[in-house]
Amino acid sequence: MSFPKQEQGLLILTILLGVVFFLWILTSDLSVFMKGISSILILLITGIFIRAMTAAEGWSGFLMFKIKDGIKLIEFGNRKFGRWMDFIADFGLIFGFGLLSLKLFRHIDTKIFVLSIVALGVFSVVVAPYITLIALTTMDIPTLDTSNGEVPNTAAFLSLFMLLFTGFAGSVVFGLISKAFSILTSLVYFLAGLSSQMDSTPGVSFIIPGITIPLLEGAIALLILLIVHEGGHGIAALRAKIKIKSTGFLLFGFIPVGAFVDINDKSLSKKNVKHRLRVAAAGAASNIVTALVFFIPTMILLSVLPMFYSNQVIIAGFSRTIDGFNVSANTIIYSVNGMKISSLSDFSEISSSITPNSTAVLATDKGTYEVQTDSNGKIGLYLSQSIMPEYGWLHSLYLIFALTTVLNYFVGVINLLPVQAFDGYRIISDSVKDQRLVAIVSYVVLASLLVNLLPWIWS
Repeated sequence: MSFPKQEQGLLILTILLGVVFFLWILTSDLSVFMKGISSILILLITGIFIRAMTAAEGWSGFLMFKIKDGIKLIEFGNRKFGRWMDFIADFGLIFGFGLLSLKLFRHIDTKIFVLSIVALGVFSVVVAPYITLIALTTMDIPTLDTSNGEVPNTAAFLSLFMLLFTGFAGSVVFGLISKAFSILTSLVYFLAGLSSQMDSTPGVSFIIPGITIPLLEGAIALLILLIVHEGGHGIAALRAKIKIKSTGFLLFGFIPVGAFVDINDKSLSKKNVKHRLRVAAAGAASNIVTALVFFIPTMILLSVLPMFYSNQVIIAGFSRTIDGFNVSANTIIYSVNGMKISSLSDFSEISSSITPNSTAVLATDKGTYEVQTDSNGKIGLYLSQSIMPEYGWLHSLYLIFALTTVLNYFVGVINLLPVQAFDGYRIISDSVKDQRLVAIVSYVVLASLLVNLLPWIWS
């Protein structure tokens, strides 16, 4: 598509202005919520103007750009990995729905089922806890509502049992509903005057490069995620002999937010349930497998990073809501109660002398704060150490691997939820006869997701 020079200049100016305003928002002192709302508004306006000038396909601020060579890339992936895709898709179904898969998906081979259930158990015990740790070092995710650091053995056993029985999709649904109930209870108490503040924190997080994840490394990880997810759908479609009409990327403003593989729906609807389920599950399953592939090098890099630490201790995340401590992750801590901190061991030594329900004075690069400790004498911080400037490239490499791991894991699991527009909804719709039940479950999960976003407003 060619444009007159004047229109080309106007298009370039529009994009540049959008980028400038976007970066200005990222570096401002606004809260994460306000940064998110402002950046979304800027991207929306920019996208609308770009669509008006280019006549690109899309809607509102979203633009669809088709890639001619995308189908060739998927065909190449099919030649290289196609023979594994049936197994990967079936693994994704079991990973998402656990032992319920026996009832929902009749086509899955017994050997694949047993291997996948074993893998699900190993993943939940060995890998998942470390993915949470990795996420805390790379993402500005919501704080956790915790009363103490101890988890009763009974609760841990029940959690593992539920995970094996309902899979990660079922566990996430239960967690969303439980968290939504907690948020609504906190809101009711506040509105009724029974509480002076709303203590609940968000249950889900936005993924916005430059705000909740690093800009450059986050964009690279998102690009990998999108290619893997849509590539998985495409390969599964080719395996089922379904024609792919087109492929491309979806932009919101000037930022890639999605990819698409336009599959012939009429051809898909004529296939048996086995093929429809595999096509639906292949994207999320490919994300989960990618997370596993990147997990090991990520853990190796994480173990190597301490060798290149500087003498600055930074906040990596929060274990609870801290009243009056309005700082974000990556804030530098200079001292606690006047005692200088230059390493994690310094903070550990100082923390051991802090008494429960006392006031700790924290000096940071954002100012000095008085923080009330909890009943265990904990301030409520997850800390890390920054990397020496000359080894910044190593930290960037870690961020790319780490974000690729956690984003593929999170997006893979979320896509298995039974919510309309998610792959999980198509999976449940093809597996459950009572469509009224499917609709009810979908609306309940969607409502829970929206309620989990509410605390962003008052946080």
